[in-house]
Amino acid sequence: MKVPITILFFLIATIAIQAQTNPELVVIEMPVITINVCKKEIREQFLKKVDKLKAEVAEEITRRKTDSKKGQAGFDEQAAKNMSNQAGIPVSNADMQKMKNATKEEKQAMAMAMMNQNMNMPVDEAKKASKMSKEGQTAYGEAMSTEMMADAQANPDKNKAAQKNNMSMSEMAMEQSQLAQKIQLKSQKFDEQLIEFNKLKAKTKVECDTCIAKIDREFANKENHTLGDEYYESIKLQKETCYQIYCGFLTPKYNTILLERFNTIVALGDDYNRMDVLENELASATSGSKKEISEPGLKYLEALMDYMVHLEELP
Repeated sequence: MKVPITILFFLIATIAIQAQTNPELVVIEMPVITINVCKKEIREQFLKKVDKLKAEVAEEITRRKTDSKKGQAGFDEQAAKNMSNQAGIPVSNADMQKMKNATKEEKQAMAMAMMNQNMNMPVDEAKKASKMSKEGQTAYGEAMSTEMMADAQANPDKNKAAQKNNMSMSEMAMEQSQLAQKIQLKSQKFDEQLIEFNKLKAKTKVECDTCIAKIDREFANKENHTLGDEYYESIKLQKETCYQIYCGFLTPKYNTILLERFNTIVALGDDYNRMDVLENELASATSGSKKEISEPGLKYLEALMDYMVHLEELP
């Protein structure tokens, strides 16, 4: 009987962890604004829920980014090696290790030696090229490109694998760019709505402050007289009425804007996740090895985190 109970506790714990790590489950847990949020007790409860969920998501984002940095370790060196090999300049692991520990001058000397060995470029010519003006380097590069194109035409099968890989990378980069643009365009409307709302909020806040200031002046004129508890309660109630009018007017408008933004983020969920997948696939293609830089769901969680920041900024 103990074993099934242990398994049950394990499953409960697993579900609890998933609720914190899975953006789709964060969506389900997201607090919803109601008109009652203008009441002090309801507002405090609402903000506590937002703060709790926000802290969980922030912790998860930090964990994912930390793991991403660990996954990035050694990636740049591997990517440089892979790109060099594709360009027809083989680099061994021993060469990469030497480069990693070498001084700037030693790295330059090794690079020149590789160019001399694999591109038939004399060391003196490589040094001369490094000291050319920007215009001279451009002309030199064009000449080298012409030579490489001629070589590619003479040996069409030489770099076929690299060309196929680059085409695939180009397609992934294009899709990544298109998704980023789609997300930006969808977010632009919210940014514009928020600007207009904040203008209205500032104007309405002035009216609320004016309402409260008027009550304070009336109180100041009577403070030399003996005032009962009922009068003080009346003053407090009048000030609260000023705020309720302010909050009751703005909250439905703010909720409409945020609800539209939330629905947009949810609708873009697959696109956020696809961005993470593309980032990993591009990293793998560049390094020539299976490499996961971002755990799918990171960009989705970051979008939800940004939304929760706005939830905290109630009228």
